[in-house]
Amino acid sequence: MRILYILPRYDSAAMGNRIHTEVIQAWRELGIEAEVLSLATNQRRPTRVIEDGIVVHRLPSSGLLPVKVANRALAPIFPYPYLASAIVGLRRFFATAPAFDLCHIETAFPLGFAAALAGHQTPPLAVTLPGADVMAEPEYDYGYARFRAVRAVLPYVFRRALVIRADSPQIRELAIGRGASPAKVTAIPYNITADSFPPAGEALADVRARSRAMLVARYQLDPQRPIIVSLNRLHPFKGIAYLVEAVPTMRAAGLAPQVLIVGPNRSTPQFGDYGAYLRRRAAELGVAADVLLTGAIPHHDALTYLAGADVVVVPSVAESFSRVVIEACAAGTPPVVTSTTGASAYVTAAQAGMVVQPRSGPAIGEAIVALLRDRATWEAHSTRAVALARQFSSQQIAADLAALYRAALRGA
Repeated sequence: MRILYILPRYDSAAMGNRIHTEVIQAWRELGIEAEVLSLATNQRRPTRVIEDGIVVHRLPSSGLLPVKVANRALAPIFPYPYLASAIVGLRRFFATAPAFDLCHIETAFPLGFAAALAGHQTPPLAVTLPGADVMAEPEYDYGYARFRAVRAVLPYVFRRALVIRADSPQIRELAIGRGASPAKVTAIPYNITADSFPPAGEALADVRARSRAMLVARYQLDPQRPIIVSLNRLHPFKGIAYLVEAVPTMRAAGLAPQVLIVGPNRSTPQFGDYGAYLRRRAAELGVAADVLLTGAIPHHDALTYLAGADVVVVPSVAESFSRVVIEACAAGTPPVVTSTTGASAYVTAAQAGMVVQPRSGPAIGEAIVALLRDRATWEAHSTRAVALARQFSSQQIAADLAALYRAALRGA
């Protein structure tokens, strides 16, 4: 089988792209040949290079004047500035490229929509739904489906797709609600990268002790107090304000938490600078001394922060999956995650953490207290979390996708 793996952007060294690189490398061991195609800014013509042994095609995201004009004409209707470039670029690529059996394409919108309009030479589409394409959270400035034009074209993309992969049961149900045939949609989660797991040959307890000592030293923390970590970009839909609002509940229960909010800052139309918003909220609640915003960290440090924590909190208002939940499990740290986060379904089934209602600081606080009040409870969740994470290795998810795609092609 030959697969074209289409992404909005591909950089083999970037944190978010490593999951795709590892899947493609795992496919090779299964006899599947895959090449990558993505858009690229500041590029006037298509390019073809080899990165990590993978053929990578890049198409200009802007292009010549007629395409630029078309991009601008479509922008007021569709909230993606390079839609015409994607349609034209894919049409030209498929007219001259070697034959592929299938296109694994990330996002129903914009790329799935562009591929569906790229002409009859387009190979069958295997559309992956990462969530933002089908979600609508206007209150939190999130989701393409909050735009009417996107909602209108999603059923068309779903009809054109040979098979649809949702990254969680939650997104599968949402896709069906937006017009996808239930028979086409399968929930297969995203993988976590190999470096999300503790190094082979080193005891998990040693990794956790070393990581905790590094956090204590780096941020001058009290080693006797609990360390609570949020690791995500600072965007309103991530619900991090509710973690701040959980601190009074923890204090009232006798805990003295140290909350590390880790990740790059974002600004949105309704909330403005979200980091500044979180600091104001902490000050209003009188917990500013217990909350530290660290800013972004390198990806290779993520394991240190997750393993050094007593609890990792993912308080998203709505999120399709959240790899951070599974990465925390791999580090042996029980997660507290909202039920509106896709990964919560896997946590619930494995009893690997605490699942709480969304938009509730007290609910988060009570869950953290329940985990930390009794050591046996924490250890039981930690053990089950480690077991759960093994199901999300790149090799396992690559095998699941390969089985899905082979079955779909046989059916076609």
